[in-house]
Amino acid sequence: MRAGLLDQRITIESRTDARDAVGQGIPTWGTFEANVPAGVDPIRGREFYNAQALTVERAAMFRIRYMVGLVAGHRIQYDGVVWDITSVEQVFGRDREMHVFAATGLTAG
Repeated sequence: MRAGLLDQRITIESRTDARDAVGQGIPTWGTFEANVPAGVDPIRGREFYNAQALTVERAAMFRIRYMVGLVAGHRIQYDGVVWDITSVEQVFGRDREMHVFAATGLTAG
């Protein structure tokens, strides 16, 4: 993978559940990997009404170098926006490059 294609920086976060005083689970997000070089390709965007409110959804593919342990369910912080990872695919089955598909706008993070 050519380094020039990875011209953006992202932070990948993973979810852990902490417990409050009464034992209820509280989702918290911690850094899985910071300052990851990535290429970003917008895939689609749409607007629709959800519970009588306008919702804007965007999807993108992030190209990154291979990373052990990265799975759907993690999230990406990019340009001040939280992106929920929907799928992770290795390119050509080699441990060199990954395509990370993510969406924003549907969840509260």
